[in-house]
Amino acid sequence: MYSWLNVPQLTNRIRALPMAWVVLGAAFLMQMVFSGVHFSFGVFLKPVAEEFGWGRGTTAFAYTLLWWVSSPAGLLLGWLSDRIGTRKILVFGAILFGLGVFLSSRIENLWQFCLYFGVLAGIGRAADRAPLLSAVLQFFRRRKGLAMGITLSGTGVGTLLFPWLARHMITVVDWRAAFAAMGLLSWLILLPTAFIIRKPREGETEAEQKGDRELQARELNGILGTADTDWTMSQVLRNRIFWIFVVTGLACCVSHSLPLAHIVAYASDKGIADLTAAGILGVIGVSAAAGRLMWGVTADIIGSRKTVFCCIGLQTLAMFLVAFAQSLPAFYLFAVGFGLAYGGVLPLYAVVTRELFGMKRFGTVYGMHSLVTSFGMGGGGIVGGYLFDFSGSYFVPLMTSTVLGIIATGFAARLAFLTEPGAPAQEAGIPVEAAAQAEI
Repeated sequence: MYSWLNVPQLTNRIRALPMAWVVLGAAFLMQMVFSGVHFSFGVFLKPVAEEFGWGRGTTAFAYTLLWWVSSPAGLLLGWLSDRIGTRKILVFGAILFGLGVFLSSRIENLWQFCLYFGVLAGIGRAADRAPLLSAVLQFFRRRKGLAMGITLSGTGVGTLLFPWLARHMITVVDWRAAFAAMGLLSWLILLPTAFIIRKPREGETEAEQKGDRELQARELNGILGTADTDWTMSQVLRNRIFWIFVVTGLACCVSHSLPLAHIVAYASDKGIADLTAAGILGVIGVSAAAGRLMWGVTADIIGSRKTVFCCIGLQTLAMFLVAFAQSLPAFYLFAVGFGLAYGGVLPLYAVVTRELFGMKRFGTVYGMHSLVTSFGMGGGGIVGGYLFDFSGSYFVPLMTSTVLGIIATGFAARLAFLTEPGAPAQEAGIPVEAAAQAEI
């Protein structure tokens, strides 16, 4: 009756699974922890600020710094993962992330908070960007939207579980104990899981199992590249479509990171109990997890770029409406709508990167894009905090967030309706690279 507890038998069952799904499950767990612990910051914002007498903008700088540090770190780790493998990068990131979060329980002044939560955890957090997503995309060729959706739905599940756990521990003990527990839990889950990730062997990728060699060759360089394109940093930086992609991501990430960092404090200011306010972030997490799956499947049907356009438009509408929220049902309604929309954006940026620039240098190109979007994610926290300190309410920050969302929607529309240059160029006898520049 206890055969399910037989460890050797369980190990054999796991080994019998297709390796692509084993890696996908491991990536899901890593995303759950990295993102869940990171986005728990919103629960710590008020108690930390009140204990030390810091303003919310000042306190939120540690959150912002985490994103800003993970930006160049993500570029470097993405480049390294293309050359030395993902597993080593993930182990390194797991160690540093857990250490930074754990040491945040020991802070006595602002520079320590910025060093531990901002710098150490920021470098570690960068490992779950290009390196981890690259590992998953190497296994999935056809259902890449679904694979990214499943991987990054871990962010939503983590946002449901970890903020609630942190809020409960803060209520029962204090915020220091909560930070220490988050760091230890991060190590407990991230380190064993990192050792599961590896490169695919012959016959393990989805395309190889279906015998589709042509698909692999076509996706190697992306729709903007050719067989001679190596997508060096210089080549990428000279491509106008890359900059449209970057501006889309920057405006979008500043826009939606603001409510992620401040929605708990905003709801609390409206008279909602602290534990209930933390639950709003949890609803966003659940909705985001569902949205990642929903939009991942949608992207495989209508295309990743059109799906990104829809997601950004919907999240912008949600941010505008929540500026007028006065009751708990209104906040829950926002949490569902915003979560569903914002949940689809991050996984699809990876798919768009692959579609435009291919897999040959995915870690490098996606690392470059993440360099900018991570700055945007950090910017939302500090911009929202200082605008609140200046205006005395969250109306001005949320209107700022809405305007940036409108800008992102406009640039996303340009990407959504970009004509793929490959097929028309071949039919007309025009070099693909020239056609790509003509489209730009």
